[in-house]
Amino acid sequence: MLLALLAALPALQVQAAGPGVRISQVAENGMPENIVSKGAQWNFGPGSLWTYGGWQYAAYWDDNRQVSVARRELPTGEWSVVSLPGYRRSESGDRGAGGAVSQGFGDGHEKVAMGISPDGFIHLSFDQHLSTLRYRTSILPIAKNPDSHSWTADLFGPVRDNLGGPRINSVTYPSFYSDGSHFLLYLRLGGGSGSANSHLFSYKDGMWTVNSEVESRIIDKKWSGGNGTVNAYPFGLVFRNGRCHLSWCWRDTPVPNTCHDLCYAYSDDYGGTWRNNAGIVIGERGVKPITADSPGISVRPIPAGRKYINNGSMTVDAAGRVYVLARVETGKPTLFQRDPETAEWSGGPVQDLGSFVTSTRHRINIFSGGSLYRFDPAGSPGWETISRAPLKLFSDCNPVVDAHRFALDGWISVIGQRGKAVAVVDFQVPPDEQPGCPTSP
Repeated sequence: MLLALLAALPALQVQAAGPGVRISQVAENGMPENIVSKGAQWNFGPGSLWTYGGWQYAAYWDDNRQVSVARRELPTGEWSVVSLPGYRRSESGDRGAGGAVSQGFGDGHEKVAMGISPDGFIHLSFDQHLSTLRYRTSILPIAKNPDSHSWTADLFGPVRDNLGGPRINSVTYPSFYSDGSHFLLYLRLGGGSGSANSHLFSYKDGMWTVNSEVESRIIDKKWSGGNGTVNAYPFGLVFRNGRCHLSWCWRDTPVPNTCHDLCYAYSDDYGGTWRNNAGIVIGERGVKPITADSPGISVRPIPAGRKYINNGSMTVDAAGRVYVLARVETGKPTLFQRDPETAEWSGGPVQDLGSFVTSTRHRINIFSGGSLYRFDPAGSPGWETISRAPLKLFSDCNPVVDAHRFALDGWISVIGQRGKAVAVVDFQVPPDEQPGCPTSP
């Protein structure tokens, strides 16, 4: 049955694929792997599937080398897609401060990131690897009243190299974050692996209130160890009950095995002031950034030169317990937990990496390898399979979980690509799991 379903995918809008699983085709215009010389699985970027106000939105590179943006009304509306003119991917275009270093076309860094701010504007950032900022938004708060706006490319403004302030250069890894009331943009700026700073920009009422490199810096690359510079690779940034949680590893050089330490900090003023695991202030955005020399940020010392790498996921449950899933120095997937009462961290092995979605009952939902699992971190280490989707739907991409839908209706959506076919798989979470708060995209 699943093979027949895959064969029929181009004709699908919404189709049941088994108990608790629905598949909808977004479009047949996804940028195929062979359009780029390296054949990297780079589609999709953070937030490229995002639920807002009962509608779901998707963003990705299309076969015209432009950004396509799609929308549907939940739970089973048909997708509408527009390809945005005014910018096409190329190997010879303006690559910003990165110059020839960032000429790589399709090497996994230039993904399309999307976010929807609380006021209903759609934000896009794309094609950046040590490059000039590429940023465009809808010209109206169209997500507030989607029925009032025909879905056309005219709804989106031009590509910009700034956030209302000075031009922003040497950009990598854009990610948008929202808790429904606040909206942030994370950018890594100033250099490549082992030599870059972390920045957090703030948005309110139609404008970026923190919009320059100087005032947005939260983590500085300079430190007293290694070759004198380092950069943070976040595992996630998560809003929960008014607190912003951030976890990361350090990486000394472009060589992946120079990653070291599991680090953690939190902010109770949406990225302005940062505290270490013990609650001591260690950083102030734009004034005193966190560094690798800041006290108390390493919660699990992990030496460099092992199998620890900058790849993982993070979430926070309703009680404020932080979960980080990453490979440790042995290369084995491990789940780390922070107790919100004692601030103590513990960890134990799990079967695989994946993308988190959490519930309110301390059960963790996780998407991995085309399947949705759940497990009780306080119980047995085994994962219970909730449902499975055809793995081939995700064969030509790194799939991305919608971090916001679960809080709306208890379903979990994942976007994937096979060939040029872009599809979204919806998983229904069992009724004993109540919808919780979004995790990081």
